[in-house]
This record gives sequence, structure tokens and C-alpha cells, in this order.
Amino acid sequence: MTVVFLIAGLAAFLAAIRLMRAAAVGQEIVRTAQDALAVMADPDLSEDAKEAAVRRASIRLGGRFFVIAGIGIAALAVAGVVVWSGAAAGLYSLEGALHVGTGWPFILVSSASAVAAWIFLDRRARVAGGSDEDGSEVPYGPLDKALHNLAFAAPARQRRLAKVESQLYRRSIDPARAARPVFVTSLPRAGTTILLQMLARCPELASATYRHMPFTLAPLLWGGFSSAFRKSSELTERAHGDGIEVGLDSPEAFEEMAWLAFWPDHYRRDHIRPWRGDDRDAQFEAFFRTHLAKIVATKPGARRYLSKNNANIARLPLLEAMHPDATIVIPLRDPAAQVASLMRQHARFSELHAQEPFARQYMEGLGHFEFGAALRPIAFDGATPDPAEAGHVDFWLRYWISAYRHILSSAGDRTIFVDHDALCRDPVPQLDTLATALDLSAPEALTQQANTLRPPSPAPALAEASPGLMRRARELHAELCSKSLAPEPAPRSA
Repeated sequence: MTVVFLIAGLAAFLAAIRLMRAAAVGQEIVRTAQDALAVMADPDLSEDAKEAAVRRASIRLGGRFFVIAGIGIAALAVAGVVVWSGAAAGLYSLEGALHVGTGWPFILVSSASAVAAWIFLDRRARVAGGSDEDGSEVPYGPLDKALHNLAFAAPARQRRLAKVESQLYRRSIDPARAARPVFVTSLPRAGTTILLQMLARCPELASATYRHMPFTLAPLLWGGFSSAFRKSSELTERAHGDGIEVGLDSPEAFEEMAWLAFWPDHYRRDHIRPWRGDDRDAQFEAFFRTHLAKIVATKPGARRYLSKNNANIARLPLLEAMHPDATIVIPLRDPAAQVASLMRQHARFSELHAQEPFARQYMEGLGHFEFGAALRPIAFDGATPDPAEAGHVDFWLRYWISAYRHILSSAGDRTIFVDHDALCRDPVPQLDTLATALDLSAPEALTQQANTLRPPSPAPALAEASPGLMRRARELHAELCSKSLAPEPAPRSA
């Protein structure tokens, strides 16, 4: 009988906190904290505006905490009355009920049952209300968003966490594993993600993954913690809507957060300032080399670092100066096809950012300034492209020409070009040549993925593009492709 009344008391506790809408108050607390963190991370607000917003959030949080505490006390009182009524009826003693209720068997079983009941009731309520959070373009709940905003709000916090990690995992971090890194970069929509995914399947190459989010500068510490409660990883299509599926263990472009943390003056409100070859910073280079070794340490058997970072085209000479043993891989795509894809992505993310502000905060926190409201073009030739003109094809054509002219003039001996269209048309010899150029110890791990590539679709006409710009882009593309990797000709039969 004691257990029956204890269970009834637990049910009364759950009913009380649901009737008093404790979950709604808790979500309001999380949203308030999340909004405050987002304000702190917003580069467009002044310090005075941030201080005022945080002060208002603090007052709201204080009030909400009193409310949630009151709900908790009231719910405990209701549960206590239920348990006391059984003792008052002489069915058991309060001492006996306390002994059973504080025992590990009852605590474990009742906790699991309460969680299961809460989830069941929540799902029934969502179905009855016709809501479906899983259909969101940004599949993050309030707690996830608050955690991401906490990570993104202060890059210095990420640096301090990385320093702590370096001390805790010093025996696992081998600086030699930062040797011979591979950097995949190009203007977006050139095939960098596909190339990253294929190279990441090679046993000796290790890349950052979604499991390292949002504390990407501490991949060993956060990755280990994340793995403890995020075991499985279902593949879902990424927000780009391009058919590429990703999961927790998929490689992704998270390297830019390190540059954001050390070079904030390069990230202006409406553009990004390129780096020069002599922009050396000993503190950053030591941190970056250690970070590379940490990423390699996250993958058993790996010996070399791999990254995809589109913004690296703004710092090619510096990368080669910092890592003279590195290989920089730049895929090239037909300019008409790439520009059309850039425009689609910009329109897609502009709409997404208008509907879901967190999506913009997410991209900017990672240093992804390529599309939508987060667009900050790289000022390759010193002139700043106007993001307000990004709705016209000529904006992207000019940007394409500026980007690849810069690449052509600044790429060094450690840079190799890959014709993405040729790779997709005839992947086996192209992949074999790339494996040789990268000196992969197991080249078959790359060449065996040839069947994942498909021939490219015909390039669109881009009828609204200026003919002169289109001609210049095609001439530049032809010049770049003439420098790309070419497979060895097959031996002629006798």
C-alpha cells in the first residue's frame, strides 16, 4: 500500500506542475536566456544596447525563477498531502513511506516512469494541437539554441576552453599529427563538401564533425562529452536543400571559428578583409597547429588533418607560409552552374533567416558568411561588394571573377586545382590522380568512391547576365582548368 500511495503522490506532482504550466515557464526562462546570449553575440548592436537588453533579461529571469520555484513548492505540497493522507488513514507510517521513497529502487523506477509519462503526454498534446517541431528547417529546441548561443557569444570563451582541453588531453595531442594537412577550399558551391566527405573516408585523414558542435575549438573535450549522450546519428538532408545528407559523424566546415577567435578585425560588418602572406601571429599559429593535432586525435588511426573551409581562399599565401608541408585542394566548377547555385542558396537562406533568426546566428557563429542575411563578401580586390545587390546575377558573376582571379594570383606551389566537372564525368582516373597528388597511403579508399559521383547537369544559360562578364568568367575558368590535375594517359596497346 505504501508504494501505491507513493506512486499516487508522484502522479499528483506531475499533474500539478502540468496544470500550473511549469514547462511553459521553463521554456520562457530558456528563451529569455537565449535571447540575451543572442544579443551579446549580435555585432550590429552597440555595447549600450547590449547592456540594456541584458539588464531587462535579468529582471525577467528573476521573476520567472520565483514563479518556477513557487510551482515546484506547490506541486511538492500536493504530493505530500497525498502521501500524508495514506498515513493518516493508518495504512502505513510516514517513516516507512520516507524509507521506501528515498530508496534507490523506487527513485530509479519512479524517475524513469515520470520521464516516460511526461514525454507521452507531450507527444499527445502536440498531436492534438497539430504541431510538429520536427518539420523545422532548424531542428534545434530552446535548450540547443541556448547552448549554441552560449558557445558563439564569446570566442574568447572557446579559446579558454580549448586551453583547458590542451592541459587535460596533453598526452593524447601529438604535434606530429599536424604535419602534411589537407585544406579543401574554393568559392561555395564548387563541390567542396562532396570532396570533403570523400576524403574524410580515407583512414589517414581526420576532419571536424557535427559531433564537435558547438564547442568546436575543444573537439576532444566536447566530442567525448557529446558522444556520451548522443550515440546514434541518423542522416538528414542539410539546410542547403541540395540532397547532401549529414549526421553527427559527418565532416563539416568548422575551422573558421578558430580564425574568428583570433582575427576579429578581419570580419567587418559588410565584408571580410583578406589576409596577406606576412600576417603572421605566433600565438595563433601555435594554437592552430595544436587544434589540427586535436582533430586528428579524434579519429583512431588517422595521421593527417583535413578541412573544408571556403574562406581559406582569402588567406592562401598565409596558409602556405604557416604550413609549408600542406596541400591546398581547390575544386573548379563551370561558372554559370556555380553562379546559379550561389543565387539559389542565397535566396534560400535569405528566406530561412527571415523566418528563423537563429539560423543566421548559427551561421555567423560558425563564421559562415556566404549567404542570406549573414552575407559578408570577401573584398578580394580591395573593393567591397554590396550585399544589397546580391539578388542580381551580375553581383555573383563579378564576385566569382574577383574570387578566382585572387586565387589564380595568390595560389602557390602547394595548391592543386581539381576540375569538378571532369571529376564527375570520369571519376576513377581523376580520383586516382588526386590520391597520388595527396600521397595517400591507401589510395583505393578514395578511388572506390567513384560511384558516389554523377555526371554534371548542363550549365544554365543565365539569360540576365551581362555577356561581357560571362565571357570573362569563362575565359578565367578555362585558364584555371588548364592548371588542374590531369590523369596520366592510359598506355596504348600494341
